[in-house]
Amino acid sequence: MVKALNAAKSDKDVERCFMELVREYFRYYCERSTIHCVRYLYDPRLHNVERFIWSVLLIISVTLCCSFYMLLSERYGAQKLQTVIDDSQYPVFYVQFPAVGVCTDNRINWSKLAAAKAQFLPVNASEDVVKVFTTLVTYLETLRFANFEHSTSELEDEHLEILDFINLSALAHFLTLRCEDILVPGSCKWRQSSFNCCDYFVLEKTEYGFCLVFNSELSDRSKEIKKREGAAYYPKHNAKAGQSSGLNFNLLLDERFKRPDTSATDNVFIMIKKPNQVSNAVYSITPNTETHVSVRPLLTRTDNTTRNIPPERRNCHFTDEHVDFGISVAPGRFSKSFLLSNCLNNCHESYLVKLCNCTLPIFFLSNQKANNCTASSLRCISRHNDIFGYDKHLEEDNYFSATKPGMTCPCLVNCNLLEYYTSTTTLPLSSRELPASPTLKFFKVDVHYQVEMMITFRTSLEFSSIDLIANLGGIFGLCLGASMVSCVELLYFLTVGFALHLYDNNYYVVFRKKLKAIGSKGLRYLRNEVSHVHQEAGPSVSLAKSKLRHPFNHRTNAW
Repeated sequence: MVKALNAAKSDKDVERCFMELVREYFRYYCERSTIHCVRYLYDPRLHNVERFIWSVLLIISVTLCCSFYMLLSERYGAQKLQTVIDDSQYPVFYVQFPAVGVCTDNRINWSKLAAAKAQFLPVNASEDVVKVFTTLVTYLETLRFANFEHSTSELEDEHLEILDFINLSALAHFLTLRCEDILVPGSCKWRQSSFNCCDYFVLEKTEYGFCLVFNSELSDRSKEIKKREGAAYYPKHNAKAGQSSGLNFNLLLDERFKRPDTSATDNVFIMIKKPNQVSNAVYSITPNTETHVSVRPLLTRTDNTTRNIPPERRNCHFTDEHVDFGISVAPGRFSKSFLLSNCLNNCHESYLVKLCNCTLPIFFLSNQKANNCTASSLRCISRHNDIFGYDKHLEEDNYFSATKPGMTCPCLVNCNLLEYYTSTTTLPLSSRELPASPTLKFFKVDVHYQVEMMITFRTSLEFSSIDLIANLGGIFGLCLGASMVSCVELLYFLTVGFALHLYDNNYYVVFRKKLKAIGSKGLRYLRNEVSHVHQEAGPSVSLAKSKLRHPFNHRTNAW
């Protein structure tokens, strides 16, 4: 009898039973939920008005959570960077002492002109060749990549093609002023201890030509020093600050090294740069003076959390990121950190190759893809001197009415950046310190740290994924009193718990019967067994079992 009654239930009864199970399960969840307000929604002890009030409060809390979530998501999506002080008392001896370069304005030792003619010219060179060679040497006197003083029209009058067989780099290296020519013996001190000047001041290439550099690690001589002293002790470090606590040396320029009526001055340029950096800005010092160069190092670290941000936005490259360094073959021979420090130098070389189809190893890394510039190439360098002498920023033209030609280098620094900020103080020497001969020019130089403790900075995301999770947890806890366990609990009750509740109440048997009834009815429709004629005939009418009908063929005309 009971089975007959259950079989006679209508579809409406089945739906009512399902809704009854849902209501029962909802009440069960409300009584056990850890989310605030939920248990009041189905509390039988509360009045309907009270339930309504708690429902409104729950809706408001959920709305606030969603609003705060949108604000936090927008803040997280902006991915803004912030730079904060990481350590205000970081000892300076942890970082390398800067490399100190000495570059004279006069690049040529004129007293070696005769020796240069003997070495670089043929034995029976004509007077024209010797004359043009002498003129070429005068062009090399103040030759710098960014400042070539001689005009194109002046060079057009010279037949420089007859000297294209001369290697300009070798000629400039032969004629350059060396350590024994300008450094006063016995005047060099490091941390108040004397050393032989020429043992540590080595000749290296920069964009100002060949310069004497202390504490560098670029040239073969520097690598020998590093091997001899040990990688942990070279480049050198210094722990003290103040005058005479770092590097001290004296320079003495002799007038006989200069060409008569030369345009080169007696000034000397001091370059402060990183030990693995080819070139940097220079500071000019005048003769018969004492110059104190104060150096303040600054270290900036960038967190790995910023790696998802494009390098153009964070303004730096990590050493393991892919970077295009132009046409030079340097990426195959040098480390990524070295190339990031010398990206501008590599970019400048690419402009020289692009405009003049050659390179000058006097100023740049050795480029095996391009030919070396010859004497006649100086015309091209002079013609494009306005471009070589100006570095342009990417968006600079948007802020100037007149567009100035220059080199646009999209170079970014290393994300772990060490910079040296310098200030110079120049004082005149006393009369007793001046050289006896007026043809001699004397310089005293003191390079030292400004402070013993430096400030380090750290660049990171203003709002990281951890901050997003922490803020979301705080908001959900404040508005709903919920936690991650509450979210897992809700997910469990909506899925596994509800399925088990239906199973425990034997709903799947009813659901299976309903699916079978729907499937049987659909099958009867496809076999054309369902029509109003059959329904009027009553259940006593017996129909022959028919095959599945095509939806457009053999249709029964019920009317």
